[in-house]
Amino acid sequence: MKFAISKTIDLENGKVTWSINPELLRIYSYLFFWLIVGFGWYFTKHHSDVDFHDNILIDTFGSNSICIFFDHPPGNYLLPSLWAINYLLLTSYSISCWLRVYHEKALNDIEKNRYAFYTICTVMEIFSFTVFSTIFAITPEENVAVHTLPFTFLILGLSILSAKNYIYYQFVTELTKKEQFQSIIITGIHIAVSAFKILFQISAIFHPQIIESDNITFLNEILSVVWLLTAAVIPIYTSWRLKDRAGNLEFTISPALTSF
Repeated sequence: MKFAISKTIDLENGKVTWSINPELLRIYSYLFFWLIVGFGWYFTKHHSDVDFHDNILIDTFGSNSICIFFDHPPGNYLLPSLWAINYLLLTSYSISCWLRVYHEKALNDIEKNRYAFYTICTVMEIFSFTVFSTIFAITPEENVAVHTLPFTFLILGLSILSAKNYIYYQFVTELTKKEQFQSIIITGIHIAVSAFKILFQISAIFHPQIIESDNITFLNEILSVVWLLTAAVIPIYTSWRLKDRAGNLEFTISPALTSF
């Protein structure tokens, strides 16, 4: 896999041109997220006293979630620092995607309302990634509602990102009919599952009796797996397929003209 950021040096004209591939940034950020999950699993499974069969998450939602790997020492001593790196990758991806659209707007190749839509989505994405940082500060034992809120924002942010990318790819990547069909199905499933998870989490916190239904809790467990696949696994494949079609960013830096 090539680097997401590369440079070309023109010594004759004293210029450096930087090329940024947003899709590769996305791949790096998602793979790094799974690295964080892996570290969290290892420390929680082997070096903590967490009971995977009897804990506050099961009492509240009827089952565990991926959040259990972020919640307890010694994992939560290391994971915030790793998330800081992941946060930089994710926000770099969001900003570089926005800059691609701004480039079109500057050249009058995009409608103002579509540019405004992308801008609002980008702000909401970055806000969601920022709020997710709080998940490491408050354990579910302290306050399960406040602890769940950052994960809910992450679900919302990734759903917005998914919808925004669906629209962007339709316009610029020349998708085949098969790819168009796949993108409709995957994006539709992701947004529908995200909506369910957000509503379920809110309902379980404020209406605990909902987890008394085995059918609902089982559905939540199944859809949680589907959500992880559509939110953080399939997008890696999608970005890899489209990395050469979605467009790069290029910046040329020239030395300032100075006299001595």
